[in-house]
Amino acid sequence: MLRRLLLLNSFFLFAIVAVQAQTVLTADQLQNGQAVELDRLGWKYSPDDDPRFADLQFDDRAWATLASSAKPQDSPSGWRGIGWFRLHLRVAPELANVPLNLEMAHLGASEVYVNGKLIKRFGVVGKTLAEERGFNPNALPLAVVLQAGSEQVLAVRYSIQQAADLNSFLPWMLLQGGENANGISGIGFHSRFREFGAAASQRGVGYAVWPFPFGYIAVQSTAFLAFGILHLLLFAFFAHQRSNLFYGLFLLGFGINDAINIPYLKDHYGLTGFYLLVGASTVAMQLTPIALLAFLYSAFTPGLPRRIWAFLAGALFVIFWWQVWPVKYWPVIGIVYDVVIVLEVLRLVVGAIRRRLPGARVVGIGVLLFSLTLVQMSLVTPIPLLYAIGTFGMILSLSLYLAREYARTNKNLEEQLVQVKQLSAAALEHEKVKAENERRAAELEEARQLQLSMLPKKLPQLPHLDIAAYMKTASEVGGDYYDFHVSADGTLTVAVGDATGHGLKAGTLVASVKSLFVSLAYHPDIPHIFHRISTVLKEMKLRGLFMAMTMVKVKGDQISMSIAGMPSVLIYRALTNQVEEIAMRALPLGGMAKYEYQQHELTLATNDVVVLMSDGLPERFNPQGEMLAEEAAKKCLVQHAQASAQELIEELAKIGDDWGGARPQDDDVTFVVLKLRAN
Repeated sequence: MLRRLLLLNSFFLFAIVAVQAQTVLTADQLQNGQAVELDRLGWKYSPDDDPRFADLQFDDRAWATLASSAKPQDSPSGWRGIGWFRLHLRVAPELANVPLNLEMAHLGASEVYVNGKLIKRFGVVGKTLAEERGFNPNALPLAVVLQAGSEQVLAVRYSIQQAADLNSFLPWMLLQGGENANGISGIGFHSRFREFGAAASQRGVGYAVWPFPFGYIAVQSTAFLAFGILHLLLFAFFAHQRSNLFYGLFLLGFGINDAINIPYLKDHYGLTGFYLLVGASTVAMQLTPIALLAFLYSAFTPGLPRRIWAFLAGALFVIFWWQVWPVKYWPVIGIVYDVVIVLEVLRLVVGAIRRRLPGARVVGIGVLLFSLTLVQMSLVTPIPLLYAIGTFGMILSLSLYLAREYARTNKNLEEQLVQVKQLSAAALEHEKVKAENERRAAELEEARQLQLSMLPKKLPQLPHLDIAAYMKTASEVGGDYYDFHVSADGTLTVAVGDATGHGLKAGTLVASVKSLFVSLAYHPDIPHIFHRISTVLKEMKLRGLFMAMTMVKVKGDQISMSIAGMPSVLIYRALTNQVEEIAMRALPLGGMAKYEYQQHELTLATNDVVVLMSDGLPERFNPQGEMLAEEAAKKCLVQHAQASAQELIEELAKIGDDWGGARPQDDDVTFVVLKLRAN
């Protein structure tokens, strides 16, 4: 009985081994460049890592059997970042000692063993992400010699630590759908046997599903990039023709996509690099049709319509769908999006042809050819010849249209130049007068800005004085000026000036007086200051330019003042509610070097107000040509003497504006108001 049980057990063991080794490679399977796909041939899988797993005699019957070597996460033990895969094979006698090409594709790293012997490493297999270096073999040639008759074991030690957490972003994206553009799906690996040296049929290089030779892709990419840069340069030199901008962006997008496809389909990037290329290619291909639409809108419509934003939103949606959503929906979404784009393009072109717009037929031919390209791109198996005809035909047609538009624009410019040369002498003279007026206006504005820059940035803060200042410049710059200086002993020096003349000369005079005031304001004697300023200005030989000025010095309740060609100083006496008018007739500064200026001294009481002004307010004219005079300022001072210095300034300014009405201001208006506070 025991003997029978032993025989029965041996029979079952033989049957299990037979099942494991039932995959047989034959020469017929490899004829005419055909390949034997190994992905679904019953790979054994273990999530553990032990070098004994490579041995031919190792017993892997307890391991899980995978439906696909690309999906180890479907096994009961799941995926932990690293694992071993074993495949049992038998080889027909005619393939004994015949080199076969083992082609692999994956986004992790692998070590390949045949019957326990390491034959190739792709990247660096690591137990941690830091140790691992991903490498996609992309079907690099790998010669494998198998023995006929006996069982052969193909073992693969494989890691992709970025997918240890299947819920992280990149592996999650990889697991959403089926096979992508270069034959990679799942987090595992793909493999197949092919006769060594056999052509890869229509699958291009390696696992890349690409119907075009890579030499053609390089030529097409170069053509797109060259034409794109050319049209962007044309736009840079002639920005008015925006069609060159959008067409250049369209060509650059296509060229960049083609340039990306070469490393994407041939090189050996890991998971991160692979998806960076996928993302860049997807973005480029979905935004290029938007650039084409913008080109057609700019060529045949007055401007970009709002619907362009709807198409852009659609492109972004497609990009999101292609990058994140299940890959099996790619063809449907892509075809629908391309059809919508093609219909809008055809609508624009047909409408332009019906309106008989210049170049519409040439653009129509190019768009028709490009529609052929878009259709080919949407097909699972495109026809390379039709794709090439559509691509290069479109480039030539649309570039021809833009070249004709550029030539037509140049011709129009030449005609306009002829018309300019035919302008009458009177029209040219008018332009000269206009230019001179603009020059003068610019000069006056410069002088006004210079004048304003000379003014103090902030008012002095003294406990016994309330101080306010105001200036409103006229369109004709007269050169009004005011300034302050506080000495170390607390003496406040105030200057209000009015330069004769206008424009930059007046501004130059103000700048000179500003510097002289800064250097001389410390001196206690105002006539001395006037004498020094007048001497310097006279030596500058400014040819008829003078500076009228009122200057006061206030220390405590004592005030000194001197006037050189300026209106009277108004002093409101709070005790009597009267306004004193201090007038001193003297020449403006810069007239005579040795002129004797007078100084007036008086004492202020609490709430007394001192008003210094230029002649802009008393000589303000109304629309009837009548002058305001100083009496209006005196009345205002009496009526509002109880207000603050700033409020008095505002009332004085309002008197002038109300009097002038609609008549433009003839001269600058400047006030400085000092009000003595209670101790």
